[in-house]
Amino acid sequence: MYKTLITCFIFLICSFTQSYADDLEKTETELYEEAVELFDQKKYKQAIRAFHKIEDLYPFSYWAMKAKLLSGVSHYNMGNYSSAASDMDDYIYVYSNGEDLPYVYYLRVLSYYMQINKVQLGQQTAYKTLELATEYINLFPGSEYVDEIKKRAKLITEHISTKEYSIGKFYLRRGEYLAAIKRFQNMASYKDSKYFSKSINYLIAAHSAIGLDLEAEQYESMLLAENLQDAKPEA
Repeated sequence: MYKTLITCFIFLICSFTQSYADDLEKTETELYEEAVELFDQKKYKQAIRAFHKIEDLYPFSYWAMKAKLLSGVSHYNMGNYSSAASDMDDYIYVYSNGEDLPYVYYLRVLSYYMQINKVQLGQQTAYKTLELATEYINLFPGSEYVDEIKKRAKLITEHISTKEYSIGKFYLRRGEYLAAIKRFQNMASYKDSKYFSKSINYLIAAHSAIGLDLEAEQYESMLLAENLQDAKPEA
């Protein structure tokens, strides 16, 4: 049994070595074209291995840069959004002047966006995605993807607002006013949210309940100013 295992191990090592020896006889372009063919055939797992091989054999080369991008796209198409985001992070770090940066940043936003509803990740992913979406809008205002990113940013804002508002109300009902205040304060910067005015009203109530009348008055003034602003006729 032991001899059989040794024989199998040696066979695998020899096969692996021979495979890399064969790859070394090919040009970067040939390896890349073979990997792209697998990608086009939607054989993403095989394509990812082929792209990684290019990165291993020819690190920091032009084709390694292209391989990193398509590796991320492959992960995304397979639904491996965390791996796709990691690939895009690596691309941005290693190829900071890469020709595909607008698309790479775009794919990174999408990769995080697709993970927002994973319960175990909590709200952190939503906040991170909104941060990345805002960064994208600032970096690439003329990009062909910017309108889509703006729409997704709005959806993320509503997602965050709905969650924070719901949790804030839960704490308020339980009389946990400080916890409720923390949640509703998170809403204060989202003036376009449908929950903004309600959250400010709850902040007034929560502060008043624990005797913080000055803070309550400040939020009353904020709400009044916002209502006056909304009441102004458009020019």
